[in-house]
Amino acid sequence: MGRPSPPAAKGGPEIPTTTLRVPRPELLRRGTLLLRLSRTFHALTGAFALALLALFLGIVATLTKASWSSILLNGPGFLGRDTWDPVHGVYGALPFIAGTLVTSAIGLVLAVPLALGVAVFLSELAPTRVRFALTTTVDLLAAIPSVVYGFWALAVLVPLMAGSVEPGIQHLTGAVGPFSGHAGGLDVFTAGVVLAIMILPTISAVSREALSAVGRQQREAAMSLGATRWEATRLAVLGPAMSGIVGAILLGLGRALGETIAVTLVVGNNNQVPSSLFSPGQTISSWIANDLNSAVAQGPAIYGALIELGLVLLLLTVAVNVVARLLIWRIRRGEAGGSPLRRRRPHRGLAAGSTGVGTAVVPGAHPEWRRAALARLPQRVRRRHGTFLLVGGLCLLATVLAVVPLASILYTAVGYGGPAVVRPTFYTETQPAACNPGPVTPNCPIGGVGPQIEGTIILLGLAALIAVPVGILIGIYLAEYGRHRLGPGVSFVTDVMTGIPSILLGTFVLVVFLEYVPSVANSGIAGGVALSILMLPLIVRTTEEALKTVPVAVRESALALGFPRHRVTLRVAIGTARNAIVTGVLLAAARAGGETAALLLTTGGFQYWPLGLTHPIGALPLVIFESGLSGYANWETDAWGATLLLLGIMLIISLSTRLLLRRAPSNE
Repeated sequence: MGRPSPPAAKGGPEIPTTTLRVPRPELLRRGTLLLRLSRTFHALTGAFALALLALFLGIVATLTKASWSSILLNGPGFLGRDTWDPVHGVYGALPFIAGTLVTSAIGLVLAVPLALGVAVFLSELAPTRVRFALTTTVDLLAAIPSVVYGFWALAVLVPLMAGSVEPGIQHLTGAVGPFSGHAGGLDVFTAGVVLAIMILPTISAVSREALSAVGRQQREAAMSLGATRWEATRLAVLGPAMSGIVGAILLGLGRALGETIAVTLVVGNNNQVPSSLFSPGQTISSWIANDLNSAVAQGPAIYGALIELGLVLLLLTVAVNVVARLLIWRIRRGEAGGSPLRRRRPHRGLAAGSTGVGTAVVPGAHPEWRRAALARLPQRVRRRHGTFLLVGGLCLLATVLAVVPLASILYTAVGYGGPAVVRPTFYTETQPAACNPGPVTPNCPIGGVGPQIEGTIILLGLAALIAVPVGILIGIYLAEYGRHRLGPGVSFVTDVMTGIPSILLGTFVLVVFLEYVPSVANSGIAGGVALSILMLPLIVRTTEEALKTVPVAVRESALALGFPRHRVTLRVAIGTARNAIVTGVLLAAARAGGETAALLLTTGGFQYWPLGLTHPIGALPLVIFESGLSGYANWETDAWGATLLLLGIMLIISLSTRLLLRRAPSNE
């Protein structure tokens, strides 16, 4: 029945109103169509999630297949031999493994104390008004491309190490043992220092997250018993957060093991086992970057041996990242804790009262003991307060030291690259003929990096075209449908893939293209595919986390109105979380825009205007790496200008995304 007609106005006709009826067969067909669309969308997202698993397994399988002949030929002795002699067909990985482990160990030893000091200061001790600014400043170190670190290290750090630091260490230690040898600056110690600077923001950020995950009640309980802020942190926070801190250290180790370009520029590139900290060395990733492209033409033996080196690095970094992710997952699930002894038995200082009078007021205590304890109370209070000030000062010092490299990099880039970037032709011209000022050519021609800017835009556009839709669909699957066994597995593999060194992703793409389409193995297509694989895990992770923040009530309200599941996801959930998703895409683009190692193997390093996706193509990171080492003054000027330009782009993207996330409305 229809609703009653409303009364007509005076002198007007009655207004008939009837409920719009949809024929039942049409309603059934529409409902069936929507149900099929929802199931198709579910299947599509699940298929892409399975494709991500297949990609990870494909990387392992491809490197294994390409190196299988070398594995059979060299046997287990490959890992223990210290000779790399292509002329006689003798290949040993020991110098590269030793260089990788030594530089990573130096980086960890230097970075971990500073990173923990930064994490404690920013999460526990820093005033609220300056916490965000300091956190953002320290985290900006993670946005600096590795080629910029390496180029800065060549200009600033290597002369400093060779002129002051290393001779000073030798003077103090007598230049014996690990401190013997020539202190030339280009050695494993300098490479370790660069790695320490690079992994510090990673360890600091994850450790800060682990500390923040500990409930406020534990801090407040400790402080209510009279503990200082440092004592509350040491006794009630560090223990429960220890699993996350260890995971952060392992994540830093994973990045240090796979770092390529910055290490390649400063490690010295000597294929020998380092005999001291000041010996030139070589790492697995730096050797692959230096030699893989030429090895393709030298024959299958050396090519297979280099791929086998990459397989060793892949297995090592995956193992480290798996352990790190498992520990971090414990923190996120709220299962982390200190040792059983710490959990079962409170610390004596907290149990007795940290004011120093707890043991003196025990019932039945001798009066003389009580008087002695009370007499020592002011001294103990001063000592505890002094300890708090000392620890706070050390943590503040660690934060300042963490910021110093960022300031130095910016100052150096502006000083050397400023004259280049202010010229309008720098953005439109090609590089000139190589030249050094002299009697014949007192003024060398200055060019620009126009082809590299265009090449970077093309590569990023192709990579985004592949990675953004695929990554968002996989993130939708993990957040909306992946609550059974496949979902956690895909999520875990996504986290592990973020730790795979980019040099190995470039190696994988190069091997695949050489196998199936060798004509475009060094081209814009190969470079774009490599960058898309690099971007994919970050987009997946940020999309998943963004969609999980959308309240369940929002989805249920839309479903109650009759919207099908896929429309609720696409229009409601993604619409609510779009700011965070866009932020993730920008961060992924920033990471890909500063990538050098993967492009070094896949693009061909072309320095002229792009001729198409099937031809070699240039990029800003490549011109920094190649021209910065050329030894020609005008090319080095272009390299510094490209450094400043790339650095400015990365920092602007990083700051913009942080401000966007901070100003985004809360969904709670």
